[in-house]
Amino acid sequence: MKKRWLFARLGVVGALVAGVLAPTPAQSISASLSAEHSPVWQTNASVQGLVVAGGKAYAGGRFTSVRPPGSPLGTNEVGQAYLAAFDSTTGDLVTAFNPVLNGQVYAVAASADGSRIYVGGDFTQVNGVTRNRIAAFDTATGALVANWKPSVSYRVKTIAVSGGTVYFGGSFGLVNNIERLRLAAVTADLGTLLPWAPAVNGDVYAVDAADDGSKVYAGGQFSTVNGTTQNTVSSLDPATGAVLPFPAASAVPPPNGSCTTRVKSIDASGDKVYFGNGGDGGGCFDGTWAADVPTGALVWKNQCLGATEAVKVVNGWLYKGSHAHDCAYNGAGGFPQGFGYRFLLTQSLGDGTLGPWFPNTNAGPPTEVGPLAFATGGSDLWVGGDFTTSNGIGQQGLTRFTNAGPGAAPAKPAKLTPYSVQPGQVEIHFPTVVDNDDSTLTYRLLKGFSNTTIATWTATSTPWNKPWLHYTDTAVTPGEVTNYRVEVTDGTTTLRGNYSDPITVASTASTAYDQLIGADGPQAYWRLGEAAGTTTSVDSSGQSNNGTYTGMTLGATGAIAGNTAATTSSSTGRMVGEKAYSMPQEFTVEAWVKQSLLRGGRIVGFGNSKTGNSADGGDRMLYMRSNGAITFGVNDGSRRTLTSASNQNNSQWHHVVGTYDDGDMRLYVDGVLAGSQTVGQAALYYGWWRVGYDSTGNWSGGGATQTGMAIDEAAVYPYALDAARVQAHFNAR
Repeated sequence: MKKRWLFARLGVVGALVAGVLAPTPAQSISASLSAEHSPVWQTNASVQGLVVAGGKAYAGGRFTSVRPPGSPLGTNEVGQAYLAAFDSTTGDLVTAFNPVLNGQVYAVAASADGSRIYVGGDFTQVNGVTRNRIAAFDTATGALVANWKPSVSYRVKTIAVSGGTVYFGGSFGLVNNIERLRLAAVTADLGTLLPWAPAVNGDVYAVDAADDGSKVYAGGQFSTVNGTTQNTVSSLDPATGAVLPFPAASAVPPPNGSCTTRVKSIDASGDKVYFGNGGDGGGCFDGTWAADVPTGALVWKNQCLGATEAVKVVNGWLYKGSHAHDCAYNGAGGFPQGFGYRFLLTQSLGDGTLGPWFPNTNAGPPTEVGPLAFATGGSDLWVGGDFTTSNGIGQQGLTRFTNAGPGAAPAKPAKLTPYSVQPGQVEIHFPTVVDNDDSTLTYRLLKGFSNTTIATWTATSTPWNKPWLHYTDTAVTPGEVTNYRVEVTDGTTTLRGNYSDPITVASTASTAYDQLIGADGPQAYWRLGEAAGTTTSVDSSGQSNNGTYTGMTLGATGAIAGNTAATTSSSTGRMVGEKAYSMPQEFTVEAWVKQSLLRGGRIVGFGNSKTGNSADGGDRMLYMRSNGAITFGVNDGSRRTLTSASNQNNSQWHHVVGTYDDGDMRLYVDGVLAGSQTVGQAALYYGWWRVGYDSTGNWSGGGATQTGMAIDEAAVYPYALDAARVQAHFNAR
């Protein structure tokens, strides 16, 4: 049975029955870190470099002061310019470490034993003595290492330590007045300049060495290394600086007139190395990719859009700092354009798909990017950047995540709206909720004030995909009055939704149209029966997705007795629901429609505009051709359509339904199947359910005159109604 039946009748098909409960699995943090940030001091400007060593986290950047967590900018400030240390357990400022630098820091790295940190940036003095853009500190004492003083001619942007060697890159051309074109290496103990001297023709943003020391990787804004073509990334011999074969570099597309992308972050871990890219230009590669260290082969590529600034492996997951805004395509496995920015994400090490970790920051000045630097002590993630909030709470420049606590709690389940339209049955539909570090949660349906568990599920959800669950309670008697609520747990925290309003179990089958629709669990149900002059269409589904009328005339005689209809009085006549949804792949669109001869128009569907016309008229829609044929259209990369017989524009009411279930597409007219076909995945974007006008000129048979179309009882469901339910809705008129 397909996963889609999460949306259907689990109680009916035998997955669950009253009194037979599935075992409740113990849940834990699904990723390796809690999504709840732990307390840590803040900075008054960007953090650009981070490392954890010797029980401390060292942060470098643009900041000139730090302050405790919870303190607004300008309060409780402690002067500490460009470099500071924080206790890696408590997050408190280490006041004993107070070096004085005269310029900002971009990079911080540590020796393998944690006894030293190495700092690079724009500074030329530390504690009143000359240190040209790179320096070393003793982590035990906090003292500047006196005999470690390479002199670099311009900015040091990145540092990596491997064994007894410190590799660094940036914008410089000289080290100790000897030519070193943007990459160089010195000894870790005394800072002696080594002969390692790859010649790079553009700035280096990131450098890291393989864990086994076999290779050094460099990324940045360059096109050649040692005179050979190397498109923003290179694999180098750690002793000679020679360019090594690296077939995985083909993951980075070459620059063209509309796109220039560059490697901005690198993290080598075990026998793999991970890269983050940022690009300029619409649709330019901004994602992440992984390569095999021994062979140099590409392992995977994730093409989320939104520049990636930091990557770090922590306990079996790749954590990513970016301003991702579209992760719906090319194997990214995530959310569509329009959903918003996700500045913090995690990815599978095996295939790069997005993982179950959903905290977030914002982005702030001057770079307006968000996270810029990551570091870990092994079981935590320190995040530095230009942000001013973490999980919606004021926290500037620095935040951290650990696995020490219980993790985030699930969201509170919604109040249920049960229906009873058949004797001895109660129907219950409800959406799942999100837990920011547990994507798979356990749900229990509780009955009565005794909170008796009558059904149990486990279901997976994300902020952009929250499937619905359904149960038919048959352990009730006609006339019984009861109520229900939902409980959700991640294994640590359990939350219960509010009790439903009392429901009286039906003694006879209901024939009320609105009750039948409600019992089938619509995601939105607009009866369109408001009085003339009303601007808001009430959502009768209980899901609070009211809509806004534009250019529609209200009060016409409706398809269902006792309810009026809305008429599209112009080519802009529409009603658009307030809530937006992510790329539904299982859905039903339903309405009653009446149109006169030789006219047609769009009836109900999905679109990417809330106010104007959607691109290409949207999709997931029902529309009428000028010959009166009803068409159901889904865009899977091509505009796929099913079309009924003509002459439905005969000034009579017709019941029209389109269903789509992971490629299975069906059209019903007046309760009868009018066509079906199997197509591909519906277009991936963020949009709104809309009733009435949208441009259909690009669709087969579209573009009919819209004026005068009456629409009534529009509903959208988060699953595909079956033929029996469609017939029941038609018969209920």
